[in-house]
Amino acid sequence: MKMISFMPKFSLRICLTISIVISGCDSDNNSEALAKAVKLESQRAKGTIIEKVTIIGAMTRLRVGEVHQLTALGIDSNDDERDVTTELAWSSSDTSIATVNSKGLVEAVANSTEPQGKVVITGTTINGILAQGEMSVSDSAISSLTLKQSNPISGDINTCIDANIVADVTYEDDYTSLNVTKYINFSVDENTTATIEDGGILHTSNSEIENTIVSGKVNNISNQLTVTADPKNLETIDVLVDDKVVNIITLNVGDRIILQSQVNLVSTISETPINIDNNISLEAKNSELAGITLNGTTKGSILALKPGVTQVYATCGGVQGNATLEIKGDATLDTLLINQGEETITIKANESVEISVTAQFEETIADINVTEFSEFTYSKNDLISSELVSAGTSAANYKIISTSNTTGEVFLTVTYDGESSLVKLIIE
Repeated sequence: MKMISFMPKFSLRICLTISIVISGCDSDNNSEALAKAVKLESQRAKGTIIEKVTIIGAMTRLRVGEVHQLTALGIDSNDDERDVTTELAWSSSDTSIATVNSKGLVEAVANSTEPQGKVVITGTTINGILAQGEMSVSDSAISSLTLKQSNPISGDINTCIDANIVADVTYEDDYTSLNVTKYINFSVDENTTATIEDGGILHTSNSEIENTIVSGKVNNISNQLTVTADPKNLETIDVLVDDKVVNIITLNVGDRIILQSQVNLVSTISETPINIDNNISLEAKNSELAGITLNGTTKGSILALKPGVTQVYATCGGVQGNATLEIKGDATLDTLLINQGEETITIKANESVEISVTAQFEETIADINVTEFSEFTYSKNDLISSELVSAGTSAANYKIISTSNTTGEVFLTVTYDGESSLVKLIIE
């Protein structure tokens, strides 16, 4: 029987392209050209070859020594959008002013003698599609700034969903740098419940429509923007664990997990749930059973303290989600230890010590660090201050700080679950 072999059209096309490339290149470049040809033909076959590129983050002024990350979004022949930052070949119009690496990271090398310090950064796809973005390197001083919303660009923002505030900054040489947050000190008016981070991320949670005056300042240059947050589009809130929506959470005494939250907007606005961890208010109905970290980078950390059943509530913008928390095991408190049983702790004047509280139980379960959920009472407050450190972790402790050169004694009483322990703090 005569055997007939079939070669798929895609394979044949690659083979033909490879043959052409190899015959047209010197041996030193064969490997690179071959790899490029194979990748290009693969993208063509899959419809993922890029047909349009947009550079994000250009029109930015840098000072010598600073770096700035550019990104690139591409639209392929399937009309799908993807991040193509690392797929591009990046170049600078003047590397003596600014360089750019293979990942789109621009570094300012020297002030330019060109007007407004301009330099052009180019990103080119494997199939020759290119996009350009303007950068500037100069030490010219700021003359004005204008705050604006970046996400969303305009209109009211949805309460509970992070909004981005940026500034267009104009310099004395008339160059305008777009969407700036660096060097800007952001603040909000004292009458709002909203808060704002250094990077211009605005957090809102009010159950009513709320106007917030956002201020931005660099040295003596400032500007203000009024932002309106409206909760009308909030529909429901989900509680999540490990990125999965949950209605029931089951833990053993001593277990610790991270609670997450997401909001569902009315369908005419969005059908995709949006994370609102930064803006959510969390609460356990019975705080004796479970302790929740309410702020900081470990916000949402929940520690199972005692057996029982309670509800966990997640609230923002007047909308509330909940989950049932079931805690199993035994936890009859036996001993409350301060720094593993110390009765006296010495602090040098103007220095600090760390104090942790450990609960030991009659049962065989492991000891639990309950520092965060204990009550600290000092006989004097004029000699020391305290700061909770590593909240939401098993290493939680209070940093006790001597606030002056004054020596003396302070008695610290720690109370947890009806038990108290006393330690003497000697400042010397």
